[in-house]
Amino acid sequence: MKLLRLLVVVALTLILTSPSLSVHANENQKLPHLETDTTVFDAFSDVSENPTLTKDTDIDTLLKAAPELSTHDASTQNDPYEPNDTIDTAASIPYGSTIRANISREDDIDWYRVHLTAGTDVAFLLKDIPSGTDYDLYVFDPNLNYAVSENPGNQDEKLYLSVQTTGTWYVAVVPYEGFNPDEDYSLYVGNAWRNGSYSTPTSMTFNYNATNVGRMLPHQTLDLSNQPTIPDTALVTSITFYTASSSGNWGNQVKHIYSYQTGRWYETFVGLNYVLDLPNNLVLKQQWPITTSVERLFTSTASYRPGINFAYRYLID
Repeated sequence: MKLLRLLVVVALTLILTSPSLSVHANENQKLPHLETDTTVFDAFSDVSENPTLTKDTDIDTLLKAAPELSTHDASTQNDPYEPNDTIDTAASIPYGSTIRANISREDDIDWYRVHLTAGTDVAFLLKDIPSGTDYDLYVFDPNLNYAVSENPGNQDEKLYLSVQTTGTWYVAVVPYEGFNPDEDYSLYVGNAWRNGSYSTPTSMTFNYNATNVGRMLPHQTLDLSNQPTIPDTALVTSITFYTASSSGNWGNQVKHIYSYQTGRWYETFVGLNYVLDLPNNLVLKQQWPITTSVERLFTSTASYRPGINFAYRYLID
């Protein structure tokens, strides 16, 4: 008798935890493919032999050596990286840190060098440009292919590059108009991505009964397209569900989430909360249809209100 009870318990355990149970009626949850704002992918530039220039800066002249300043030149004393007016005298800067320096003369070009590794996404950010001036940003790879940021006035200059060549890269800060020896600009060269998370207990409720066991319930939508606390460049790295509230008992639950960007449903493993097989380019700020399904119901009815956690990466700004 004890052996029989043990066999029954084992059998029930296998039924309730089996990953092979399927979910039906996926075809009833097809949704249209809507346009999603994917401007984050347009943020990255490429280095080339001849990128488009919007100003009349002469790159050949920029790369030519210029006479070094005297160490007694008073205009350089407030800049710890001088003399660095040529690519040959480029000052070494630390990766992942922000430095501050100034443009002290009309012909003062600030050159920097930094070691970069292929396969990394790197941000080059020139900010805090003094009012009344116009500084531009030029980045050169070890082969002197380059990318440029030439915004008007003292707007920030930003370049995001996927590094293809390991070695010494060069950064030039060039005064297109005006200069100010008394006000520093800031320059950051480092990882392009930062990590973040967004969590919310959704207001949606899914009700289970005998007629919908084994079926995906009608979807409900979580709209994050205008969520102000999420950066516009956020890309999803993981999605996990949690139980915000529930009633009743069920077995073998699967959570499903749809992306209009890819036109696909993604789901958790049976009984788990982690969404599987997500691509690495999902924009977080979009509408997310969500639904669930259960394979077993142990009470006449049950309800489930999901919460959801998004981990994401976003471009440093």
